[in-house]
Amino acid sequence: MPEPVDLSPLHAALDGLRRQLCHCGFRDECLGCKGVEMLRAQAEAVASAASQPVLLQVAQEAAMKDMASRFQGMAERLMNDPELRQAAEAMQEKVMSDPETRQLLEELMKRIQPPDELGQR
Repeated sequence: MPEPVDLSPLHAALDGLRRQLCHCGFRDECLGCKGVEMLRAQAEAVASAASQPVLLQVAQEAAMKDMASRFQGMAERLMNDPELRQAAEAMQEKVMSDPETRQLLEELMKRIQPPDELGQR
């Protein structure tokens, strides 16, 4: 069995990023805190899955694909409800009308976009 992966450098980097992005005083209420914690959970899941034997990794990947397709199906069914779709569009419009929120979302999207072929974001 492989040795546990040391994620402490990653956690330290995420803590630094959280200090830069937080707007709620570290109460886990803002997009910065929630986004960093989501990245932390994903990194831990990847390290955990990658440490497993190959057959277990294949089973976990199949389960993740199944879960993703179920969420996609659920989202499609929900968005077919005209009232819910209208409420979601109104919420998106309200969120995007706030310049600070819009800027934070744009910065977050820039950070999570994969580099293009020239190595640029």
